[in-house]
Amino acid sequence: MRHWTLHDYHTMPWKNGGGSTTELAVFPEQAGLDQFIWRLSTASVSSAGPFSHFARIDRTLAVLSGQGLIMQCDSESQHAASVTLTRDSQPYRFAGETPVFAELVQGETVLDLNMMTRRDICTHYMQRLGAGQHVISAQDAQQVLLFCARGEARLDNGSLLQASDLCLFEESTEHAGVRFTIEAAEQAELYLIRIHFLATGLS
Repeated sequence: MRHWTLHDYHTMPWKNGGGSTTELAVFPEQAGLDQFIWRLSTASVSSAGPFSHFARIDRTLAVLSGQGLIMQCDSESQHAASVTLTRDSQPYRFAGETPVFAELVQGETVLDLNMMTRRDICTHYMQRLGAGQHVISAQDAQQVLLFCARGEARLDNGSLLQASDLCLFEESTEHAGVRFTIEAAEQAELYLIRIHFLATGLS
């Protein structure tokens, strides 16, 4: 297991230059925006504007703070859809090529969590977890990310996760998939991301 804290992250400009993003983890390590297989980041959105274009990338977005985002998605030039994403919404999945214009609900700055995977190599699934015990048995995943958005959580190996901490779990040689248990404190909010590689192994 690998464990990152707030001091391990670094911030960089958006691909389209319209803001900044904090990279939490990337695979392979130190890969750039054109080389990553997966990337998890947060971004502070303080004004309306378009999302960056990422060809052959699947994305999932969750709102961590703020009133929310109104996302105008145009998957085909003649079929536009509006999606309002708030802290209570399920994480929203979309293709990185999709033209998206985002507006702020009530003009309030939003902090979001963004997972991206290269679709010809792997897929991902993000879910939000609250307080209580969670037994994770991701049999089809080779890697699992666990991000603590707020509160605290303790893992079955004794590790304590605090707000903004991130852990990476990897498939062991003993059994298929990734298994662990989480004890999340009251008011805790966690995001679990399963990563499944389309080919055997991670190479």
